[in-house]
Amino acid sequence: MKKTSDQLKTIPEASALEILRVETALSRYPIHRLSNKGIVSIRIRKKDERGITSLLWDVDYSSRHGQPGPLAYKLDTLIINRRIDEMGRPIPKILKLGSLREIASDLDLGGNTNLLKNALMQNAFAGITAKMTYKAQDKTERTLEAAFTRYSVVFTGEKLPNGLKADAVYLVLNDIYAEVLNTAVRRPLDYDYLRDLPPGPQRFYEIVSYEMFPAIAYSQRAKLPYSEFCMYSTMTRYETFEQVKKQMYKIHLPHVKAGYIAKIEYEATIDEEGRPDWNMFYVPGETAKRQQLAFDFRTTSVRPKRVRASAKAPKPKPTEVPTAQLPLLPVAPATPRSGELVKRFYRLRYGQEQQPTERETGEADTYLASGEAWAGHLIEFAARQGKDKNGFPNDFGGVKKLVSQARDTFETKRKEQATHTDKKARQSHQDAHRDAYHAFLGELLGGRLETALPEAFAAFSAQEKSAFQFHKSRAAKSKMSAQVVEDYYSDAERVRRLLQFIGENPKSGVPNFWQWDEKINPSPFRPIP
Repeated sequence: MKKTSDQLKTIPEASALEILRVETALSRYPIHRLSNKGIVSIRIRKKDERGITSLLWDVDYSSRHGQPGPLAYKLDTLIINRRIDEMGRPIPKILKLGSLREIASDLDLGGNTNLLKNALMQNAFAGITAKMTYKAQDKTERTLEAAFTRYSVVFTGEKLPNGLKADAVYLVLNDIYAEVLNTAVRRPLDYDYLRDLPPGPQRFYEIVSYEMFPAIAYSQRAKLPYSEFCMYSTMTRYETFEQVKKQMYKIHLPHVKAGYIAKIEYEATIDEEGRPDWNMFYVPGETAKRQQLAFDFRTTSVRPKRVRASAKAPKPKPTEVPTAQLPLLPVAPATPRSGELVKRFYRLRYGQEQQPTERETGEADTYLASGEAWAGHLIEFAARQGKDKNGFPNDFGGVKKLVSQARDTFETKRKEQATHTDKKARQSHQDAHRDAYHAFLGELLGGRLETALPEAFAAFSAQEKSAFQFHKSRAAKSKMSAQVVEDYYSDAERVRRLLQFIGENPKSGVPNFWQWDEKINPSPFRPIP
């Protein structure tokens, strides 16, 4: 597609989109029920002119865990597909997802990990019976005819196939599914756009985008038969136009508001079985054009080969990147701070530096804007994550996907350091002012305590007298008691007993050290800012 000067001006904006690449074989067909309630039969069957089944797609589910629903759909399309894309090809058989809490947070579930766990089980137990053909990356046509599930789930603490103990939630990809992922053609989607859509409009985006891209390229309308949308989305199919318009209005609305669709038109027709049908035509909006521009720009720029890790190899070695595979992005001279941050990431991740790109130094600048301590922590966190088994990220661009996780650990570390520093400063202050506080207590015992706090004084005196009588009665037989009696009313011993009394009776009114320090000490403690 030839780019106009106006389109070329938008390339920096378009290239900033976060692109998710999804295989085009299995993702075409539905696995999940998109409505919140009920059970939907998922079965697609087509025959050729000879009456032989040319396409079969049948999905069954576990009666115990239930049919995969909207949450399981979001989990598959936003979390699992993203992890698969991040790993590149070939995809390792064991795929790390993260902790249940991390995944729940990404899906805005809060702390409800039980819902997430059940959604994982629903997806894992979804059985697919398929007979189909699909286009492979090597431009050949492949046939898939099998009954299979896509993956198994291993939860934290359970044993992985390689014998290691799972430190997070892992998927173990089944062979048939892994082969499709590794061989099928992939297509790009705007991840941020996808993520913000409800399940129904999200599925529409996945389906209509197949037609939207060529429509933009050839300045045409995208065409999607209503019956086809219902078949590939598991949505209820209606047979009156008023019902169809009402149903599709809710599906179209987010895309119209977002500028993905500029205009919608319907054309009445009938399907092969003679049932009422409608061809839906869409004029691409500016958002769709911007996405297409980003896809053209990013997919024609060759990315460096990713270094992948497997659960069997927790310490991957860096892969050399041939010069011809370097990204076709302008290389800017790195600023001293941002350039060094990028280089530091690659040193930590692979043990060798890599020349920063303009985009990488720009991203580094955004991290540094929040402080060097934060930026340093973020790239160290990301590099450590990358070195874990099945780790990510593999390049500096992936660091941004770990900002939320790194921020949590940074804040925890910062608070721990602040607490440690504060504790150390307080101890130093208390050591320096202990004698002054003890002198204050001595003054209280000289008569001020009886006047100011008579109840506290009476309680302390009664306790003091009782202990004295106890030791006096034993002094003749006990050297320790005799020593106690001898020193009992010395100033130091009385202060020591008053300190003990204050600790045992915090509500007596006699100030402890920090109460004295705050209200009476002429040089009180000042927290470190």
